Amino acid sequence: MDKAREVTIDDIKQSLRIDVTADDSLIQGYLDNAKQYIKDAVDPDENLTQYPQYNFAVSMLVQFWYQNRDTDMKNTPYQVRSMIQQLRGKVA
Repeated sequence: MDKAREVTIDDIKQSLRIDVTADDSLIQGYLDNAKQYIKDAVDPDENLTQYPQYNFAVSMLVQFWYQNRDTDMKNTPYQVRSMIQQLRGKVA
């Protein structure tokens, strides 16, 4: 399986329809943490970038964190949890 292109800050900004750079460092922080969150939830030693579910989960998690940064975020979105489960099945 070929290595997929990882999600970038520009991908997130395009999804969220953000044209300004004011929140770039915030989004980058969310992006870095989302990647680690997904890896830790699946297998920290596994290269997950080869799976499309990884990029989808990272993107969804960053968008969720960004859009809900002023609210209580107790639950991980269902779509992210579903992708984590699929990834666990692939690397097991």
